[in-house]
Amino acid sequence: MSLLLNHPVLTVRIHAGLNAASVLAGLAGLMRSPFFSLTELAREKFPALTSDVELVDSHVNGIAGVTCRIACPAPAGHVHRSVADIARMMDESTLSAAAREKADAVWQVLAKAEASVHGASPDKVHFHEVGRTANVVAIGLIAELFTTLNPEGFFASAVPLGDGSVNCAHGAVPNPAPALFAMLDNVAVRGFSGIGEAVTPTGLAVLLGLGATFGAWPEMTVKHHVTAYAPDKVFAYCANGLLFALGDKA
Repeated sequence: MSLLLNHPVLTVRIHAGLNAASVLAGLAGLMRSPFFSLTELAREKFPALTSDVELVDSHVNGIAGVTCRIACPAPAGHVHRSVADIARMMDESTLSAAAREKADAVWQVLAKAEASVHGASPDKVHFHEVGRTANVVAIGLIAELFTTLNPEGFFASAVPLGDGSVNCAHGAVPNPAPALFAMLDNVAVRGFSGIGEAVTPTGLAVLLGLGATFGAWPEMTVKHHVTAYAPDKVFAYCANGLLFALGDKA
């Protein structure tokens, strides 16, 4: 499948399940072909990390899509990774310069959000769940695939937010999670009718770091599309997944 477009435009319409794995699945799904292997790309770009990354078919409520499974050996104990730790892991990668810049932008969004939550400077924060090896790999691969697609415009729908609480390393906290809540300035949002955390901090940080504009569908001629799901997660009482559409500017 050729992805050659004159003025490429990419949009992601968020229903439920926005995280690093589902964004990676969507981008990889757009590029899926017999000549493309996400597993090989992961091993090429992160040779120092033992990780298995696979794009697989998935169905939610009978609707076909794709998801991404990322398996990484878990280090002993609870992981607290600093910004410097993440930078060292990225230094050991073979990401292109442009992709590294995009990945760094995503991590800066996360660092600033965590700093805001904890009253610290961004270079002093420690990542808990978002610092998992799987997220480091996913964000790097997202940045590489986004660099390859090189859209002139990147658009996302309003972000679905619910109420209640979510559980994290700090215990039960309000939904949206504090780090996610800290990222919401100038982001269009809407109510979420389902149950659970429809959007993770890492998922929103990816969109912000890649420069997404939030709002309505852009004017475009759709050439390729795919539905992506969060792995092993189905949200009740609502539509699931992310709709990715790639095309030419209208």
